[in-house]
Amino acid sequence: MIKLGNSKLIREYHEDIIESIPSTIIITDNNLKIQYANKNFYLKSRKREIEVMGERLEKVFPASHSMMNKLKENIKNVIKNGIPFTDGHMWYHGKFYFYKIRPLKEADGSRSIIKAMLLMEDVTELTRLEEKLRDSYTKLENAFAELKESSDIKSEFLTTVSHELRTPLTVINTYLELFENAKLGELNEAQQEKLKILRTQTSNMMEIVDDILDTSRLETKKFKLNRYPVKLENIAKRVIEELSKLAELKEHTLTLKIHSNLPNIIGDGERIRQVFNNLLSNAIRYTPNKGKIEIEIKNEDDHILTIVSDTGVGIPKHEIKKIFEKFYIGGGQSLSREAGRLGLGLSITKGVIEAHGGKIWVESTPGKGSRFYFTIPKVENKNVEDS
Repeated sequence: MIKLGNSKLIREYHEDIIESIPSTIIITDNNLKIQYANKNFYLKSRKREIEVMGERLEKVFPASHSMMNKLKENIKNVIKNGIPFTDGHMWYHGKFYFYKIRPLKEADGSRSIIKAMLLMEDVTELTRLEEKLRDSYTKLENAFAELKESSDIKSEFLTTVSHELRTPLTVINTYLELFENAKLGELNEAQQEKLKILRTQTSNMMEIVDDILDTSRLETKKFKLNRYPVKLENIAKRVIEELSKLAELKEHTLTLKIHSNLPNIIGDGERIRQVFNNLLSNAIRYTPNKGKIEIEIKNEDDHILTIVSDTGVGIPKHEIKKIFEKFYIGGGQSLSREAGRLGLGLSITKGVIEAHGGKIWVESTPGKGSRFYFTIPKVENKNVEDS
């Protein structure tokens, strides 16, 4: 237990805490001479204390002339104005750093500021991952642009590019998990924002890869269903729950209308969930704020009919026949004009429904909304598992 009266012990305790911080910490005076550097700085720079203490900042830091001038200017401004600086970056010893500068008041109780503390975080690995992710995403878009023009090699290309992308995406995800769980050190606010961007882009790429693989399997007749008893209404409820947060962001009203005594089906629950997810996601995306989206499931003859309707922007008449084609994006937009969308979702949805022996079609009026219909043959089976 540390007693408050023991100032020496408290000071040593504080010093131990500072020395254990994985960030680089340097304190300079108003002449930009180094007054203190923590253990992490000496480990990174491989310099001795005698080579650092009392030396001017530019003599110790092998940074570029422009970066050093900017750093010195920021430190002087912090000391002069007493306002922290939080958004700096620089290359140092082959590493990329974010840095912050904090004003330090004199220990004598006066309000004068003649020193500043520089805190530096090594974000080299995170920056490299971001660059790799951006390069991979660009290559993927370019590859699909070529694929669209070269239909004779698309099946082979789809399979190859999908498997090639799996490895770097797995590596990136592993590093992101390490950063997210602070296994590689604590992240500051700027790093956390970059991590969110990486997470979003990686998730988008994983979805694209999955779509590529599904398309390849459908074209090469290698698309297989894991058939087992399922209830369509349970799958619909699950998807609505998964997408409810997304709908809430746009203040949509989501409703599920289920007709009584629905029979059961034998099908692939996860693939049918994919169908609901694609149709409901599109309805949310293309419906303006405060819209209405409904899923209706009812029993008809030898099949179950599901209708996903919305009050969205609708689909022009000339696009209705093209909407389920591969690579087709509504509005005639090209891949380059809407990055991250390849126009495979509805094509895969159609493939899944037809693999179950069903049909899918759409009715729509521009400006009033759309109604997507799909059928799945029913099977009378009382021993049905929840899906």
